[in-house]
Amino acid sequence: MEIIKNLLKKLLFLLQITLILIYVTLEELVWERFAKPIFRYIKYLKPFEKLEQLLSKTNKYVVLLVFVVSLIIGEGLGVLTPIIALKGYPILAIVVYALKLLIAAFAFWVFNTQKKLLLSFKFVAYLYEKLMLLIDWIKSTYVYNYTKELIHRVKIYIKVKYRNIKNYILNRFWR
Repeated sequence: MEIIKNLLKKLLFLLQITLILIYVTLEELVWERFAKPIFRYIKYLKPFEKLEQLLSKTNKYVVLLVFVVSLIIGEGLGVLTPIIALKGYPILAIVVYALKLLIAAFAFWVFNTQKKLLLSFKFVAYLYEKLMLLIDWIKSTYVYNYTKELIHRVKIYIKVKYRNIKNYILNRFWR
């Protein structure tokens, strides 16, 4: 019985590490570097201000439909991307992933601008609450905090090395 407990504990730890690495990768690379700037840019475009006003006057089921459809299309493209890359079309995979980021940023924009309306649906509120609990759980784990600290140290190391290489090249060739 003890062997089964240890095996389950190790499998749970492996699952935890996998979830955390996926979350950190998505948060650090995809959200911070690509999706967040797109999201900020979309937020201040004139057509989107008009669209926000239109959505706030629209039936809540239409808003839900716009949100869900854009989220499904965006996530579908995200699932399609590695398949395209594995088939040997890396450029097309990058284009599809960029399109996924645009559509996902639009979905997040719809959610943020119509959050109160969307959370009035019980199943959306339930899923949102469970997602927030999962994110809080991930962020409270030792592995997450260790990984974030490690990524921070690697970023600093890369910046210092880049600066040293840049200074070496400048001093060596452009004195």
